[in-house]
Amino acid sequence: MIANSKHMILSKIALATVLFWFVTFALQRFKLYTFESDHLFLFDADWFLQNLIAPGGINLIITSFLTQFFKFPILGTIVVAIMYAAAFICIKLLISNSIWKEKQNGLLLIPIGFLMLCVEEPLYSLRGHTAFIICLIVSVLYQQFICQHQKFSLAATVLCTILLYLAAGSVALLFAVIVLTTNILQKRKPINGLAAIATVFACGFVFYLTESYVSFAEAILPMQYYNWPTSGLIATCAWLSVPTVIATSNFIHNQRFDHIAHILTIVVFGFALNQIHDKKTYKLQHESYLADNCRWDKIIKLNSHNNVKTNFISYTNLALAMQGQLLNRMFEFNQQLPTQQNNSRTVRNETFHLESLSFFLSGHVAEARQAAFNSALITPDGVEPHDFLRLISINKSFSADKVSQKYADVLGKTLFYKQKAATALADTNITKLPENSTFCEIDGFASDYREIVKANPQNTVAQQFHITYILLSADKKRILSYLDDHKGEPLHRRVQEACTIMFSTDECRQFGVSENVIKEFEMLRKGQEINNFHRTYWYYIAYLNKTLGRK
Repeated sequence: MIANSKHMILSKIALATVLFWFVTFALQRFKLYTFESDHLFLFDADWFLQNLIAPGGINLIITSFLTQFFKFPILGTIVVAIMYAAAFICIKLLISNSIWKEKQNGLLLIPIGFLMLCVEEPLYSLRGHTAFIICLIVSVLYQQFICQHQKFSLAATVLCTILLYLAAGSVALLFAVIVLTTNILQKRKPINGLAAIATVFACGFVFYLTESYVSFAEAILPMQYYNWPTSGLIATCAWLSVPTVIATSNFIHNQRFDHIAHILTIVVFGFALNQIHDKKTYKLQHESYLADNCRWDKIIKLNSHNNVKTNFISYTNLALAMQGQLLNRMFEFNQQLPTQQNNSRTVRNETFHLESLSFFLSGHVAEARQAAFNSALITPDGVEPHDFLRLISINKSFSADKVSQKYADVLGKTLFYKQKAATALADTNITKLPENSTFCEIDGFASDYREIVKANPQNTVAQQFHITYILLSADKKRILSYLDDHKGEPLHRRVQEACTIMFSTDECRQFGVSENVIKEFEMLRKGQEINNFHRTYWYYIAYLNKTLGRK
């Protein structure tokens, strides 16, 4: 009978773990991938000691160590699912003191559900998850080995609280509330719980005075696990749900309610996660993962069946350009004029990362350097490995070898970027740029790419971006400038289509527009249909951008 009960409990834990993994993999795997580049583990004694002496330093080190493996999304989701399972087991232990008891309350899923929602917080890092697990483990050990010894329990409680605060930070307040809740449920004097809460406040006040935190509230509340001070509402709910579940479970013995609670918890949090899940940001992170791994075909496929706006600098256009298809296929997508992004820190960071990669591959090294620097600047730990790799090559092209060495030294302390940094630093094929040019910087995309193409006509990606920008701008002067640069050369079909709109028929013939294109444009003016209309510049002007169409 006992063996059957053990197998049943183990089966439920295994099933819960698989459920946690499925939800994490389906909705969060690329978000976890971005955590890896946001929080690098550096194999460096100074970095280790610097974090170790800070409050919550051990937790930060553990989190950074785990997240370095999130470079592989499947590993990231497995690690997080195991963490959720550990929380599930710990809360069960806190309720029943024995995992082998038959009762398995559905309310246990509530704290894990809130943890899943926490990952969707734009400023959230995984430090809150690891701190949460550390606190639960300490609470279980405290319940089983310390609180039973009345003689030294008060001193042990205070010591545990201090050590937990030093190791994992303000999550010690959750430990204190759990201790207080347990004291009340066991009808003991609440002295230990009150002492633990007072100790957390004392530790928080001390570290606030030493300016380790910007506010006293940040020193004692979940705000510590955010990059910038924020309310941390969902994280707070996750923390408070633990003592709530412990207290509620002691009064629930109805097996029917247990099954209903399981179902309701899964449905409610599944619905909530779907509602707050930022699909646009997640799509950007998905594309970033594909671009970092040169999966250009996958990016195009990901965007081929929707009509979402595609800005000039986008992973879609970069993927098309890398495959030499941008000009031929650009109007299969809802192309838009270049726009300025003003969004959350997460979106801005992803946008900088996108811009850095796009500019770098198209030869616009000045803009690539600026975007890479901005990306690293707002990354929580100040190290964005993909952008650092680009900065090594970019600064070598500017003959700033000492700066390249600085970035290489940082990446040399990582697990997965050490060899890549050494390779980039040793690359002898870097083209040295002219000393009298910033090549190019804030003179407008059209002017910049014009100079880039002149300097390197073999840069097909830059050529495609150059023409694309001119077309999307629908600027007659820029078209004339482009035609002047390419007199006597065959014009791309898209440029010819633009000429028919902006110039007379005789002028089009002088520029080299084919009679077939002129004939098709006349057919359109008369309301007749032509083949492949949805892939033409005429379609862009008439339908995708009505504002330009009215000019």
